[in-house]
Amino acid sequence: MEHALHTVRILDHSGDTKLTYDPADDAAVESIERRFTALMKQNFVAFDVSTQPGRIITAFDPAATEIIVSPRFAGG
Repeated sequence: MEHALHTVRILDHSGDTKLTYDPADDAAVESIERRFTALMKQNFVAFDVSTQPGRIITAFDPAATEIIVSPRFAGG
């Protein structure tokens, strides 16, 4: 049985990196989760945009079909 691929998009100084994974593939989920956790430790912010409106998340959710991760923005 095929599963739809889920996406994590990382927006950073190098551009827009799109990572896709099958949520049924435990090794792929672990790899994406490690990258997500490392980015959170670098003060990035993540949004689950699987549904509208999107929401801020602080932990990786392999069930989310699309997550966008970016550096925090400073306003003023």
